[in-house]
Amino acid sequence: MARRRAKFLVGLLIAAAVAAGAAARADGIDPHRLYEKRCARCHVPHGGRFVRDNLERRGGEIIGRASGDTVLELLEEGHGRLKPAEVPAMMAHLAAILDSGAVFQRHCVICHGRAVDLARRELIVRDGELYGRYSRRPVAIFLATHGRQETAETGILVRMLKRQLVTAE
Repeated sequence: MARRRAKFLVGLLIAAAVAAGAAARADGIDPHRLYEKRCARCHVPHGGRFVRDNLERRGGEIIGRASGDTVLELLEEGHGRLKPAEVPAMMAHLAAILDSGAVFQRHCVICHGRAVDLARRELIVRDGELYGRYSRRPVAIFLATHGRQETAETGILVRMLKRQLVTAE
């Protein structure tokens, strides 16, 4: 019974990831490339580390820990020289990193490196579900016995890895 419930919950999380990914991709902006192009020359090279080390949520907003400034206001005022259409994509990217809770870094990075590289090299979305590109196994099922993460973290990982694909250019 618990296993069926876990599979159901993973399915719901996958559906949410598809919807979120489609919305993020609708603007045609790859947030990873955008961060590397506009942000990494002044901040750390990887957005995940930047977010974990420098940002937090307060009162529903993403703010800089040191400054207390809202990131949205900074970006809208020209920080990073983002185009107006790029600001929502960057904010969605930063929020998704915050929401992932660094699960990938705790369980996966040691063997797999960057999530974006792993996902875009090894995974594929087919019929709305995330699969191993070469194994053709559903990732949600595979992760249930791989990586030693908690059941709830499996859904976070699937959502995060899928986002890496649906936001690719």
